Amino acid sequence: MNNNIDSSAALSEHKEKDIDSDTPGTPPARVEDVEKIGTSAAVDKETERRLLKKLDIRIIPMVCWIYLMNFMDRVNIGNAKLYGLEDDLGMSGNQYQLAVSLLFVTYVVTFKIFETPSNMIIKRLQPARYLAGLVFCWGMVATFSAFVNNFAALVACRLLLGIFEAGLFPGVILYLSMCTCFAMTLYNKRNLALRQAYFYGTSAISGALGGLMELLDGLDGDGFYYLKVFADTACSILINGIPTILTAVVTPFVLPNSPETAKFLTEEDRRNLVTLRMSEIGQTKSGQQMNKKDVMDGVRDWKTYAYAISQFVGLGMLYSFSVFLPTIIDGMGGGWSRQVVQALTIPVYFAGFASYIVCAWYGDKIQQKGIFCIGGLAVSMLGYIFLIINKGLILSYCGTFIVALGLWVSTGAAFTWINNNNPRYGKRAFASGMQITIGNISGVVSPFLYSSNTAPEYLPGYGATIGLLAVGIMLYTALHFYFRMQNKKKREGKFDYLMEGKTEEEIAEMGENNPRYMYTI
Repeated sequence: MNNNIDSSAALSEHKEKDIDSDTPGTPPARVEDVEKIGTSAAVDKETERRLLKKLDIRIIPMVCWIYLMNFMDRVNIGNAKLYGLEDDLGMSGNQYQLAVSLLFVTYVVTFKIFETPSNMIIKRLQPARYLAGLVFCWGMVATFSAFVNNFAALVACRLLLGIFEAGLFPGVILYLSMCTCFAMTLYNKRNLALRQAYFYGTSAISGALGGLMELLDGLDGDGFYYLKVFADTACSILINGIPTILTAVVTPFVLPNSPETAKFLTEEDRRNLVTLRMSEIGQTKSGQQMNKKDVMDGVRDWKTYAYAISQFVGLGMLYSFSVFLPTIIDGMGGGWSRQVVQALTIPVYFAGFASYIVCAWYGDKIQQKGIFCIGGLAVSMLGYIFLIINKGLILSYCGTFIVALGLWVSTGAAFTWINNNNPRYGKRAFASGMQITIGNISGVVSPFLYSSNTAPEYLPGYGATIGLLAVGIMLYTALHFYFRMQNKKKREGKFDYLMEGKTEEEIAEMGENNPRYMYTI
């Protein structure tokens, strides 16, 4: 340990020298200087709040807008079904379920091209331009989707959408938690959950907005049903495709690639962001670069697959619920018109969004994520039990609310949790990509849980969902208690032997294996 002590003394002496040589109260001008100084140049709460506000105003609206259009493209096929999509396109049997699932087939089949590698590619390219390219491609598909008038064309659109959308969601999730230059990041682990909630919660808002638009203007007999909200084809192109393409053009000018290249930040802002990030144990300059060893650590870590399987459960529930909610409500036996059914979906989605935002805010406050993953799945399970019981319209409709209350909370918290507990970029990129890829496999199979043959009760689908939710709860519970146990051992000094013979710099490079690093539970 003599090596370690000598290094610490030298580092301390270097800190004093750097601080004395700088202007009093002014953080060092370079990232390398902050990395040497560590957390000595503390950032006060008011400065941190001001920085977060700047980032929120510039970044969050754009990523939310992108995901809003993305998710609406995916699930509006559920609204089209309510207005006679199957009859108009001459679909029979399970062709509708097949059309829904094919988008996710491209997520799975092209796994090695799009999902996890997307997280690795984004590091080497300029993230804003990379995301803009994806948006442009599926925007073009959305534009030409206005002319869908047969099953073959519908299948082609679903496949193409899946190809171009595959890298978007994991790319944005990683973008919010990553750095592209040096040791900077946009948001640190203490305030990431709420920002990801604004983004991911947009999927709930898109469901409500889609229902509202369909309510305002039903699709009535012109043969163009997919991705449409008005009967007029030109209007459909304007509403769906063109805004997406325009968004792609604007994106590189709005989203910064990193704090260092963000023109809306001052030099002092950039220094403070670096200081905030460097205050987190495990965040080092080299640790935020793509490293083969870190990737392989992710491949070998059982936690990667526990997260992924659990998210298979959560996203399976999300995709089936979002696509089939109008059909589920229509099958409750209320005798409602299509417009009333669409109206009834709107408060369900808003309830899911509101509960998610509140839980994400509180999760950041108490720095816990596991209890929200576990609790969210448990709440949704209760909702599905209500749907199975099916004792009257009120109980069944309440069941949809209860499902929504836990749905976005559980799946959203899981995205943040896995990023929080992987401080080194290579492992975080692989684990996050694997989580979303395995999760999206559920999009292939979940539509078949709600076959037309089991309508309107859908008992096999509800029963299977409840069983899967139980598996997810068990896995998240295991992760939660594992992290608690590891943190307890670290506090008791049981892993301190791992630091023997290492310098402070080497200890900092240990990532989650650093005895000083505490997991988010």
